Amino acid sequence: MASVSETVFNRDSWARWYAERHYKTDIGVDQVFYLPTNAPDREIRLLEINKMISEMNPLEPIDFGVDIGGVDAHTLFVLDVTPDQWEAINRKEICLPNGWTLLGMQTVPKR
Repeated sequence: MASVSETVFNRDSWARWYAERHYKTDIGVDQVFYLPTNAPDREIRLLEINKMISEMNPLEPIDFGVDIGGVDAHTLFVLDVTPDQWEAINRKEICLPNGWTLLGMQTVPKR
């Protein structure tokens, strides 16, 4: 039988919520992808295509330090990439951070 924390925390819902907030608060964000594959159960990984940033190599996700307590405890990592870097990732010229993958990627639409 699942514990309360396993049945209450909804990582997918939280990921969509964060993505929607990032669209609203960062005018440079054009697209957000949720990358749940290979992530620990309480880790949310977002890849954001951001036209307002400079290229950074190697790619390094930022820990947003949300780690709220209780049944919704989790961490949030966001990897911002430029449109050119996104194209290079798709051509397999640039690697994602260790453990990250595009397999199972979910597009979060801009509302």
